[in-house]
Amino acid sequence: MRKLLFVFILLACQKQNVFILGYYPSSESEKIIEDLKPLQQYLERKLNMKIKPFIATDYTTLIEGLCSNKIQGSFLSPLPYIISKNKCKTKMIVTSLRSDGSIYYKTYFIVHSQSPYKNLIELKGKTWGIPDITSTSGYLYPVLRMKELGLNPQKDFKIIQLTSHENVAIAVYNKEIDFGTIYSDVRVLLKNEYPDIFEKTRIIDSIGPIPNDGFVVSPYLDNKIVEKLIEAFLELPKDSIVFKKLKAYGWYGIVLANDSLYKTVEKLYFEVLKK
Repeated sequence: MRKLLFVFILLACQKQNVFILGYYPSSESEKIIEDLKPLQQYLERKLNMKIKPFIATDYTTLIEGLCSNKIQGSFLSPLPYIISKNKCKTKMIVTSLRSDGSIYYKTYFIVHSQSPYKNLIELKGKTWGIPDITSTSGYLYPVLRMKELGLNPQKDFKIIQLTSHENVAIAVYNKEIDFGTIYSDVRVLLKNEYPDIFEKTRIIDSIGPIPNDGFVVSPYLDNKIVEKLIEAFLELPKDSIVFKKLKAYGWYGIVLANDSLYKTVEKLYFEVLKK
């Protein structure tokens, strides 16, 4: 019933010049909506449209929303973007930069600091926490790393989907799972709430580089609106409150997207997950 109601709301919004803005799945939906209000207000002025936020329960919902034009634009990591691109020709228009200006990041395999395990081979048969099976750094690249080590990700571990990278890190912190896979910055974002998270968790392996997240638009979005969106993101003042809020989510800079960056992810998607 809730899903049906959501569909009706989205269809009504499209007729009323409303832009549905999708955000990553997260355990802190209300906080994200509040934090990124300045961005929504900025985009409303630039697009001359009403912006309504939507935080999905998983990446699949965002992909389906973009491909059905129920969501007009969304922040996405590389793998969900590649899946949506192959499904309905979505387009990534801008890409984020890390704090060091890099266009790449890594996957971290983490355990609790008191864990006896020192590598992935020793964790065979144990509980593995992931954000989502469509997560780039939480699942795709970890699967690649495990296969490099001769492990079978589906058979050698008990996989638990925890909906977000934050939830994975917290589950390791609380000793609820044996190990988890997260993107490299997530513990930084949790440090205010969990000041000792770096002391209570440790990295046992990593893989990368992985191209950064970006902003993806529905193939049905009018080209003029797409152009305005690109302009709005690229012209965003770095000393603005909007940029300050985006930095809290790992967006320290914004550049025009280069789709060739994501060819490696697309190749891995077909070679590693679609086999």
